[in-house]
Amino acid sequence: MSFYELCDDVAGAIQHAVSGLIGKPDAGVMLRIGADGTPTEKIDEAAENAALSVLEKDGRSMRFVSEELGERKIGGKPEFTFVLDPIDGTFNAVNNIPFFCVPIAICGSDLSDIRYGYVRNLVSGDIYTAEKGKGAYLKTPYKTPYLNTGTKGTKIHVSSVSELPGLSVISYSHRPHAVPINNHNVRRVRVFGCAALELCYIASGIFDAFIDMRSMLRVTDIAASKLIVEEAGGKVTDGQGNSLSTPLDVTKRVNMIASNGLVHDKLLELV
Repeated sequence: MSFYELCDDVAGAIQHAVSGLIGKPDAGVMLRIGADGTPTEKIDEAAENAALSVLEKDGRSMRFVSEELGERKIGGKPEFTFVLDPIDGTFNAVNNIPFFCVPIAICGSDLSDIRYGYVRNLVSGDIYTAEKGKGAYLKTPYKTPYLNTGTKGTKIHVSSVSELPGLSVISYSHRPHAVPINNHNVRRVRVFGCAALELCYIASGIFDAFIDMRSMLRVTDIAASKLIVEEAGGKVTDGQGNSLSTPLDVTKRVNMIASNGLVHDKLLELV
C-alpha cells in the first residue's frame, strides 16, 4: 500500500466517523485534556479512534503522533512517523462552519524530514498531496472530476505576486503577539481557523502568504502542509527566517511564515 492509499484510508475512516457529529451540540463536549495541552472533544476522539483502527490493521510498524493521544508505537521497529491532527479546525466542525480538514504527514524525526504530506478538506473533498522532490498536487474528486489526471490530480504552484500592496495574506495576529499586517500594507487579510487547509491555499496560489507569530502552532497542524507549500514552489520559515526543524512532539509550539517565496524577505522585515 502506498503512502497515498494509507493516508486516504485514514482520512476516509475519519470522515465516516465524524459525519454524524458535524454541527451537533454534543460534538464539542470536552472529554479530557489531550497530550498537546488543549481539550479533547468528542469529535476529536471519534476521529482519532477511526485513524488508529486503520493504522493498526495496516501491518507496518510506525511511530504515531497525534494531538490527542500524543505518541504511540504501532508494531515493532518503526519504519516512519505518522503525524496526524484528527480534525484541524475542530471549532469550525463543531459549529458547522464549512472549513476543516484532516492533515497527515509521513516523517522522519522532525519537521526538516517530511517525506509525504496529505490534506483532505472534509467539506469539499479536495485532496492536497506532496511527496518530497516530486511536486504538489490537488485532486478535486467531487467538484471537478475532469481535472483528475491519475491518482495525484493536478499539479499546483504558488502565486507570482511580488509586491506587498498586492498580497492576499492569512495572518493570525491577536495581542500580545500582534503583527503589523493589515489592509494598509497588503491588499487583504483573512483568517479561517484551520492552518493546514489555509497553508494549502498558499500552495495553490489562492493566497500569497500565511503568518502566525503567536507561538501556538503545533507540528500536527503544519507538518503536511509545510511540505505541500515547499513542493509547490513556496518558502516556509520561522519569524527569523530559519528553516523549521522542530521535533515531532505535540507539546512543542512554533511560529511560522509561509509564502510564495517572492515576498518572503519583505514579510520577515514586517514581523
